[in-house]
Amino acid sequence: MKSYYTILGVENVGVDKEDVMRKKSHISLAKHIVQISDIKNFDEHKKAFYIGSILPDCKPSFLTKRHEITGTFDLVEKGMYKLTEGYHRMDELSTMYFTKLGEVIHYIADYFTFPHNKEYPGNMKQHCVYEGQLKHKLREYIRNINEVDMKRWWTGLQLDNLNRFTSVADICDFLKEEHRRYIRRGIHSVEEDCKYIVGICSKVALAILHVCKLAMVPEPVYATVH
Repeated sequence: MKSYYTILGVENVGVDKEDVMRKKSHISLAKHIVQISDIKNFDEHKKAFYIGSILPDCKPSFLTKRHEITGTFDLVEKGMYKLTEGYHRMDELSTMYFTKLGEVIHYIADYFTFPHNKEYPGNMKQHCVYEGQLKHKLREYIRNINEVDMKRWWTGLQLDNLNRFTSVADICDFLKEEHRRYIRRGIHSVEEDCKYIVGICSKVALAILHVCKLAMVPEPVYATVH
């Protein structure tokens, strides 16, 4: 039987199980998003979503394209359009669909990681130290939400009401505005990044699926000629 790595075509970009384990923060976030979703095939394709959530760090372009909002937002926007157009039923969403969704969420998580912004004053060594701290704090933050604070967290993000999102444009506007607020905060910390990353990424993932469902066009039914 082929592994997920072979099926998703990631073996040729240097992904192996050790690489995946070193990217625990993105995978922890992906697992949290799967847990809060009530879409059946999201759970069925969760491994594809986990792989997608680390793929951008495994591609050769990672060395030449910084994962900043100014450099990858067009890519994210195009990805969201592809994830919301041309589908007829929710059970039509495939392994590849959730892989691509994972990639989009990866980039968005990086937007709310302070060293991935031009405003960050530190050097590369400080960048690496910051992300090392973030990896541990993010997993701790998610664990606390899941075990202690899920109801209040869910209510605070208004995840029961996604009606404000009727198009990809709505999601993009939301992302840009939240990122402006994030940058304007002035004081940044690993703890604040955790709140933004988990909150924004969870909301955007559910919003993409919500818009996809809204945009679905029933398959045409053709009369059978006897």
